[in-house]
Amino acid sequence: MLLDIPLAGLGWSLPCDIWSVGCILVELCSGEALFQTHENLEHLAMMERVLGPVPEHMIRKASSSAQKYFRRGTRLNWPEGAVTRESIRAVRKLHRLKDLVARNADHSKASLADLLYGLLRFEPSERLTAQEALDHPFFRIPGPT
Repeated sequence: MLLDIPLAGLGWSLPCDIWSVGCILVELCSGEALFQTHENLEHLAMMERVLGPVPEHMIRKASSSAQKYFRRGTRLNWPEGAVTRESIRAVRKLHRLKDLVARNADHSKASLADLLYGLLRFEPSERLTAQEALDHPFFRIPGPT
């Protein structure tokens, strides 16, 4: 998870727990862990594949040791920096979040995708709070009867 590991040098904060909840909800929806890797650059590439690019302002704020994962401080060094071809394949097989939800959810797909995007925002200050997540329309939509 980008923001609770030293990778970005941005430190841990409470919104990291919200990020984790988002990852767990995706796992409950799909039956698989969202980001199955232990390699930092591959992890970032997976995050970009599923959620879109890491915001430039966050890249610029990253620690100097994390800059090795980015080109010219604005773009992830992927796939050029990949360690193996398997790593590239692992990233390419991932789907965008909305597509992942569409493939795996039975109902309330748009609402679930909206909730997950709110939980999985790169910028911690833009993520839903726990209360906002609980108040999200996804939890008020009746399931199938």
